[in-house]
Amino acid sequence: MNNFRFTKIIAGVSPVLAKETVLSKIINMVDAFTITLSYGFDDNNKKYIDTLMKLDNSKTIIIETKGNEIRVKNTVDIPVKKGQKITVDYSEYTQDSNKKIFIDYAHIAKLPLGAPIIFEQSKVQLKVEVKKEDYAECSVVHAGEKKIIQYDRVTLQHNEEEVSTLSQQDKKDMLRGIEYGTHVVALSACYDAHHLQEAKTFLQEQQNADMKVFAKIETQHWLEKIDEIAQYADGIILIADLLQPYLGKKTLEQLIYEVRVTGVPVIVSYVNQMGSKNYPLTQESNVKDLCNLGVDGIKLETMIIEDDIFDTINTLELQAEKYELSMIKKDIQRFDEESFEVRDYIIYNAYRITQELGIKAIVCFTENGYTSARMATLNPNVPVITFTKSTNTYRFLNLIWWVKGYKISHSFNYENLKRIGKEMIRIIFKGNISLDDKVLIVQANESNSGQKSDMINGIELYHFKDM
Repeated sequence: MNNFRFTKIIAGVSPVLAKETVLSKIINMVDAFTITLSYGFDDNNKKYIDTLMKLDNSKTIIIETKGNEIRVKNTVDIPVKKGQKITVDYSEYTQDSNKKIFIDYAHIAKLPLGAPIIFEQSKVQLKVEVKKEDYAECSVVHAGEKKIIQYDRVTLQHNEEEVSTLSQQDKKDMLRGIEYGTHVVALSACYDAHHLQEAKTFLQEQQNADMKVFAKIETQHWLEKIDEIAQYADGIILIADLLQPYLGKKTLEQLIYEVRVTGVPVIVSYVNQMGSKNYPLTQESNVKDLCNLGVDGIKLETMIIEDDIFDTINTLELQAEKYELSMIKKDIQRFDEESFEVRDYIIYNAYRITQELGIKAIVCFTENGYTSARMATLNPNVPVITFTKSTNTYRFLNLIWWVKGYKISHSFNYENLKRIGKEMIRIIFKGNISLDDKVLIVQANESNSGQKSDMINGIELYHFKDM
């Protein structure tokens, strides 16, 4: 039908993936890349980003903050069994050892005797038995998966005040992201809506108010707060396999649907079994289900083996292209009426017109990405060709289902929108479009700034030949 993929593919950058020889093979298959500060690769992050921008400066770079979270710093898995005695030590840097557990928490000696240390992905629990100056001798209470995996997230008995507000680490990470030239912030430890609001206020203070902030949801606490988080986040990243034990009777499909109907983009990832034949995102049935739900993006985590990178991404791309246009039609879902505004009315009716009149493509102008993101959550099943004057909004558009974004100059006007939009439609459909095919132009007055614009505020219907 057309020559762009609707489902966005996001890949985590690791030292292996950051090699220019590897990146050059996959750069055209990936829409965005994540730099994850939790894994200790930050010494080379600027180099990774420079390499990506050198190969293709249209790609979106997401920086995932570390926040107050604690991670295993071992670069190899550590075998454990119930009753085993094992040392937990502090290290800021990665350690190539499977004899001792290193975590990036400098106050291990302050943990009370008997305190639990939980390794979330590995499902392993230790108990503190003896404390030394900067390490603790522990026993294995639950062996879980019988190994502690590299870079696993660690849960301790924190003082709640430590995590209730935006941490200094979060601020350092966001400043680092701005310095490195990243385009989107993903809060890896997003505790509630207040945390998000603080992050946006901080970015505004740094003259980056239009930088998008996503919330990464992977624990029970954050899952319980997802409704309020979704109200303030620019997007949600769901770590599906880590959330599965906490969903109860709710399915992952229901969770994705509930978030998307709020108008917020959803990216889905799995962190376990990366590189194995059982990895969920290389299994066709899982990709089919995600495409059928219309998730905006599918994210591959950073721990991938060099030999697997091309095959994994190629498999995912082919499966997404196969299933993304065969979605099961769902009833039209109106936006939540409590937050329904005039702009939502315009977007909702643009969607209805698209379905009822057989629209071939949608062309829209956006200031902050709101129109495109809201439209995409309705699954219009046609390309949404979007123009914006904002660089950060343009990068955000690379993460939204159905959307093809273009950066335009500040002198761009409505006549340009029609003329260039027509050319982009011709390119996307490879010329396979009839002169009488219908095209919708949408602009939904996203801003309350009062600034005048010669863009329409509403919907216009054209035959392709008349644009």
